[in-house]
Amino acid sequence: MDLGNWISPTPEGRLIGGGAAAECVAAVPYSAAAAGMEELSLSPEEFKSLAGAAAVPVLASNLYLRSDRKPDFLKSWSVSQAGGRKIGFFSLLVNSPDKPDSRKYFSNYKLEKETYEAEKAIRSLREAGAQLIVLLLDINPASPAGEEYFRAFLSRLPRVDLVITDEPSVRKPFKVKHTWVAGSGQGMLAAARIALSLDPETGRVTGLKWKEVELDAGKLGESPAVLKVADKHRKAAEAHFGKKIGFLSSPLPLQSGDGYPAADFTADCMRRWARTNAAIIGIDEVAAPLSSGPVTVGDLYSSFPRESSLVFVKIRGEDLERALDGLHSYGITVSGLRLFLRGQALEKAEGENGPLVPGRVYHIAVPDSLASGRDNPVLSSAMEFANSKHRLRDAVRWCLARQGVTAPPAGGRLVRAKAD
Repeated sequence: MDLGNWISPTPEGRLIGGGAAAECVAAVPYSAAAAGMEELSLSPEEFKSLAGAAAVPVLASNLYLRSDRKPDFLKSWSVSQAGGRKIGFFSLLVNSPDKPDSRKYFSNYKLEKETYEAEKAIRSLREAGAQLIVLLLDINPASPAGEEYFRAFLSRLPRVDLVITDEPSVRKPFKVKHTWVAGSGQGMLAAARIALSLDPETGRVTGLKWKEVELDAGKLGESPAVLKVADKHRKAAEAHFGKKIGFLSSPLPLQSGDGYPAADFTADCMRRWARTNAAIIGIDEVAAPLSSGPVTVGDLYSSFPRESSLVFVKIRGEDLERALDGLHSYGITVSGLRLFLRGQALEKAEGENGPLVPGRVYHIAVPDSLASGRDNPVLSSAMEFANSKHRLRDAVRWCLARQGVTAPPAGGRLVRAKAD
């Protein structure tokens, strides 16, 4: 059994979109897999393709489309034969253990209340003749759950024989009344081997042995079928990230004197791409300098590893100056603006044509990191804002393809007053 989460949070993982992991599931082969929280970032069409590549039942008992329809590529439960017995499997995704039995909406999907959906799946499995019931439980890694969560949750369910979860806090198996809770292997480092002892008369679980099997290729060997899948995707990733997308005649370091050439260049790209009056960016959005010469897709991902997207903002002049005053402490650079600083304080801000006009509406481009959070000065001061759904690195790529380094503005972007 596999607990899903096939999309690795790396550039290569996002490029492949879980395809390599799904094909490996088919090559092993597994009996069934659960949908993971990572897969909810996929469109229904992408998720359907992934489920097809896995070639096994993909389970998600409480996952629906936003239209309330069950996706045709997912199942609420399945039954397998092992040791002369029917074993029933179902799967739940829990977004927030702190808010049990609450609906959660995503861009394309919704998670229904887990207790109700679990009761439905267990009833269907019993009617199908399942003698043992196993729950595959995926918990949002952003919301860890302790042992007390499992005790409270399982107390609300009909009898389940075994819960297998990827929750990192479950370091060794424990029992809640008649239910065993056991952890799965974490990532690609280890797998869990779970052996159940059954009463020969009742078929009930009387004991459990759990072992973490280190996935050491030197000791265990490697599957030729899986190696073939990995090699195919590795070559595709190398070809993609090796593509040349532009050329820089001079390097763009992270910092040079009091300036930030790589972030300045990025701000200029944002402004040109979005066709706005100005752009603002945190200097920490750029993680690595760009060297002179050919620039590849891989270079772009190294410099912009975050999945930041561009946001369009409409804001009045007086509100823009107030927002800039609040943002200055974040460490920012700008395009189409000049910030006059005295020490750590912003004295005034100007546009290309002089001081900001209080009643004028300015169009600004910012990364979503500067337009999220209730207390963010950009968000709280804006008249309107809209996420473009385009990545920041896409704007930079657009500039690089057009030999797009522009000359720095006369007088600089951040003008610091000389000490008295």
